[in-house]
Amino acid sequence: MIEIKSCETSATLTFTLRSLSESESRFWAKISGTPFTGEVIASTYHNGPPSALFDDMAACWTGWQGQKIWESIDGELSLKATTTSLGSVTLAVKMSVDYGDCTVTALLKLEAGSLERIADNIRALFAT
Repeated sequence: MIEIKSCETSATLTFTLRSLSESESRFWAKISGTPFTGEVIASTYHNGPPSALFDDMAACWTGWQGQKIWESIDGELSLKATTTSLGSVTLAVKMSVDYGDCTVTALLKLEAGSLERIADNIRALFAT
């Protein structure tokens, strides 16, 4: 299990591996510490693991233009990262069920200096 905590609020994103195979990993993603909480089962099928997003964020820890995005193939989990010129990183987490009829969204503020540690932890989770 990996927990990513916002540095400004109690919002937390948790990844827990459910199954791992050569072609696909399935994992629980959970938002907690917010007025609304939620969890979904997401898959790495076709789009790969979210560790690719966090590796890219860590490599560009001094900032980037636009959004860095990872989404599960069926859209039940979407992660969008942005940064400001001052190095503030925002991770927007969106979870959807019933083809988008029910959604939970949370914003996590991350410190640029923590991106490499987060990327290492997520990469290790999906490599087991």
